[in-house]
Amino acid sequence: MQEKAEYLNRMSDLINPLLNRSGMIINSPFEYLAKKKKLMIVGYNPGNVPDINKTTINEDWLRHTNDESFNALHESWGHYLPGCHPIQIFYQRLIDNTDLNETDILYTNLYWERSNGIEDLEIDPILEKQCKKAFFLNLETHQPECICFIGHSTEEIVSKEWAASSFRDGQPDDYPWGNQKIKFQKIRFPENTIRTFSIPHQSRFGIGYHDKRLESVLKALYRCLN
Repeated sequence: MQEKAEYLNRMSDLINPLLNRSGMIINSPFEYLAKKKKLMIVGYNPGNVPDINKTTINEDWLRHTNDESFNALHESWGHYLPGCHPIQIFYQRLIDNTDLNETDILYTNLYWERSNGIEDLEIDPILEKQCKKAFFLNLETHQPECICFIGHSTEEIVSKEWAASSFRDGQPDDYPWGNQKIKFQKIRFPENTIRTFSIPHQSRFGIGYHDKRLESVLKALYRCLN
């Protein structure tokens, strides 16, 4: 596992062409980076309207590097109070109901640039190239045992790029989530194969305080880690 300083230097090089775009890089506190993770949570991209939330990728990088305890998952997102966005509630309920803590989890996005909705994000060649390299860097550096994708479209992008298959462990290939599902895959990356599960996007089908949805997530996580 590479040293934290080396990881930060490589990340800094990757974000350099994208500094002035509205966005976020990593939601987790930087003080826990470059350590092996049990779980890597990957969203599609940061939400909110870029013209309203003008925080640039450079500003996001600086607030993390200037205060390594800064945790974006505890701040105010959009019109929500701090920690009350559906994705933040999902994250906190995961910690409250498992033996995982913030040192065990890396929370990031597949693409760093912000958009009001997934369909509004324009993925140009530079964004695609830099974010793909960063995704691999995070796999290499943090060696997650399991990946949780926020939104099935996020998982589909990754599994189309690399070979994916079902678990073949005798259990269902998906779990119910109302009229949605939790889906499972094993994805074969160049260095290793990782068990993954994807959940419906929390901005639209949030876990909130639905105990049955929480139970499904906990079952999925346990299945991936064991």
